[in-house]
Amino acid sequence: MGIFSRNNKIEKPQVLIELRSPSCPITAIVEQDNRTAYFYLFGDNEDFGMKSCWIRNLTEAPEKIETKLMEKGVPPMLTKEFCKFPKGQEAFKSDNLEIVWLEEGDGAALLENGEILCVIPSWGGDNGFYGYARDCKGMADFAWELSEDNEMRKRVENAIEFFDAWDKEPNPFQLVQPKILNYYDEIFGKSEKYFAIDGSEGPPKGLYVLEGNEKTVFATVAVSLRPQPKVEMYCENPSELNRIELGIILKTGLTNEQVNDIAGLVSGITMIPWEYITFLAEGHTVEFQTRISEKYKYAVLTNKLKVLPQMNLASYAKSNISFLWIVPISERELEVMKESGSQAVLSRLESIGEEIFNLERNEVV
Repeated sequence: MGIFSRNNKIEKPQVLIELRSPSCPITAIVEQDNRTAYFYLFGDNEDFGMKSCWIRNLTEAPEKIETKLMEKGVPPMLTKEFCKFPKGQEAFKSDNLEIVWLEEGDGAALLENGEILCVIPSWGGDNGFYGYARDCKGMADFAWELSEDNEMRKRVENAIEFFDAWDKEPNPFQLVQPKILNYYDEIFGKSEKYFAIDGSEGPPKGLYVLEGNEKTVFATVAVSLRPQPKVEMYCENPSELNRIELGIILKTGLTNEQVNDIAGLVSGITMIPWEYITFLAEGHTVEFQTRISEKYKYAVLTNKLKVLPQMNLASYAKSNISFLWIVPISERELEVMKESGSQAVLSRLESIGEEIFNLERNEVV
């Protein structure tokens, strides 16, 4: 009677545990039917899609990949040659399971009674790689072995420590905020204006604002507490780029409404890495639509211009903190960057010096 016979009926998978990422629009879910269990990450954005990783078989493993079941949308069991327990293992009990999000918020681990069973890192779902599973051996089709020396074990430990730290006094923000504010006070001068820009989600973060005689400085505070997603997919040394603070300098003369407008825009830019599951780095461009200027409605992120203060914030959690200045640019300047690279316009902006702080400046292209 085939696989759907009365004696071998495949049950509908049951959701055992579900948890939303604290940073990114992603939900982690563990599902189990009567044959196998899988760990899933579902992204709200199409670019992220769905990622899956096999956790264990509950009955005897098949010799070959169950392609016909996969075509029907049934989660496949892992084949015998890749199973540490080819006869199958006990079904999971949801009370014993825990999902731990990695610090970036775009990857997660599944633990059973404190032991790591499975990890889907940021590169899960790429080039035939699904994730790491404790009960897999070798590089299988739906999981790779989670070896004892796999770096993800340390990453999961670090994530547990990071999230636990928020329940302590002082928490990470309370430790970091005064240090960053003191640094800004030393570089720019004592500020009397500060905005909380964390909204309702994620760790606290703030914005330092100093309205000087000639320039107004905006600089973020504690965005760097969270490492950015995806950096490790594009950079050999992610600790050099994964933590950022942002700032902008504008010519003084802004109204209170305009200061609030700029503060809101900077706040919005700080959310980009986690809302869109990406990262910000030198030469990247963003939208910057202010009520102050119709012409300069984009910005390039850089710390390469000599007129910009060179910022050297203390490292955090063994990562450097990149301070990126937001420099408004026009649509024409943006197009040249797209065609010729950011350096083509940055070198021209370099030549106009402090005019880059003026939203009424002439275009450099």
